[in-house]
Amino acid sequence: MLGGEIALDCPVRLLHGQRDSDVPFDVSLRLARHLRSEDVQVTLIKDGDHRLSRDADIALLLRTVATLADRP
Repeated sequence: MLGGEIALDCPVRLLHGQRDSDVPFDVSLRLARHLRSEDVQVTLIKDGDHRLSRDADIALLLRTVATLADRP
């Protein structure tokens, strides 16, 4: 899937923990490069793990979704 352009034109937000032992965070960086959308943001959580399940992680996820939901 990361061999060519991914035909997705909507806003994309990728949140990834840098301490993710299941999926290396560079996968999110590579994915962002392949997305056709011009509105792509990658957020790396330095001490975040794969689940991003701490209160602060969940708050960030909710803020990110709320920001997208408020867009016209």
